[in-house]
Amino acid sequence: MTTAEATKQFHYPPELEADFVKTRGLNFSDGSHVTAAEIWRFMTVDAPKRFPYAFDLGTHHGGRPSEDFTLFSGIKKSYLQLTLKDRLLKARAQGKPVILAQGGQAMDLYYAGGGIPLRPGVIIGWARNQEEGLSVRQNDLRGVGILEAGRNRVSMESCNQISAHAAIDSGIVPMDIVAPYLCLRCSDMAYLTESHRNVSGIKDGLALVDFPIEAAGKPWAAELMAKELRKLLDKIGQFTGKPVDDAEILRVIKLGNRARAYAREIYDLWWSAPVPPTSGDDLNVSSAVNDLLGDPVATVDLLEQYRDEVKWRVEHGVKGHGLSAKPKRLLICGSCVGPNGYQVERAGGVVVGRDDGYSQVTVDVEEAGDPCLAIAKSVLAYPYELPTEQRAQWTVDLAKRCRADGVLFMYQWGCNFQTGVARLVSDIIKERSGLPTTYIEMGELSKLEDTEQSVNRVESFIEML
Repeated sequence: MTTAEATKQFHYPPELEADFVKTRGLNFSDGSHVTAAEIWRFMTVDAPKRFPYAFDLGTHHGGRPSEDFTLFSGIKKSYLQLTLKDRLLKARAQGKPVILAQGGQAMDLYYAGGGIPLRPGVIIGWARNQEEGLSVRQNDLRGVGILEAGRNRVSMESCNQISAHAAIDSGIVPMDIVAPYLCLRCSDMAYLTESHRNVSGIKDGLALVDFPIEAAGKPWAAELMAKELRKLLDKIGQFTGKPVDDAEILRVIKLGNRARAYAREIYDLWWSAPVPPTSGDDLNVSSAVNDLLGDPVATVDLLEQYRDEVKWRVEHGVKGHGLSAKPKRLLICGSCVGPNGYQVERAGGVVVGRDDGYSQVTVDVEEAGDPCLAIAKSVLAYPYELPTEQRAQWTVDLAKRCRADGVLFMYQWGCNFQTGVARLVSDIIKERSGLPTTYIEMGELSKLEDTEQSVNRVESFIEML
């Protein structure tokens, strides 16, 4: 691709509009509805002007809207992602608090309490999008600037999630509550959370949930977490001014379970197909389930449509856009990071799953009894959060289910936890599955560019396969 081509944007083919607008729109939690025609207009007229970086044809960044134009639910997912900024500001104006959460816990309770939880990666995207009209390069430089400001204030030793915390402290994004689960997968979350202690507007909004390490199946652990979750609800209630009853928590739990069920069905359909029916990035629906994209109702609506399209493609033998005839199937391990899907597919591979996100999809929440206790039990049962050897064995079984040809453990520079277990997990997977396995350190969590090192290593691994 030439330099001139790399500055161009892709556009949705106008001839698809007639079919797209006949499909279902999306319902939202506040009772509103957006039609397919409105989604099409936003994605073809408004979004390319407001967020041109997301439509860049260059190959050096991932996360852009899918170029599989006939996967209409993929366009709708991109719509939810690109309108998140607008929906967050609108919800906040209506009294809904925005909450920094961790990436490893169910979001059900935060939504049930009346808030909108965001993990650090989503906050980083929000902070970048606060300035619109940026190219890929400009958007990248904005993100790097936020990252470096955070490092100067806190520590160079923290992982790149510090960008989210820096964006909050500097007022780039408005945040009402900082309430992650501590001791969950990330070595820096407790430290970064404490960094807000003296920040005006945040110091009164800390609500920390203690996650008991290696305590799955122990009644006292679930009971402890249930008490912590009740405290979290009280903190959210201080901002909303509304008490939350168990019936409302159960309603949101049921929505979360529907989302998880749709996601499991999508993965099972995809993995069972003779040929991959979508790209690896389009398969990554676990991110939508775990974030609920700012609105549980809209996410469930989206995933149902996603499931129907994937099912049709599998039944009709459709091969995903941009894939080689027989792509090498990669399972990705580790938190917060992953390879550039476009680059993987250009090299002849495809990402068939990520153990991090899929772990949360596998565990439903009980729809009976104390809902806080039920949520606590579900979080404690996540395979990814089990003792390292058990986590590795679960990943071995997952690699077999998704028919992986190789396993890549990727971890973020500065994350002491994942750095410490990467070699052990990789060795266990290799020994027990017989699959080629390697691990790669990355330093690109807040960057769209400068990915050459990881791209080269991933491409080499695919060539080896």
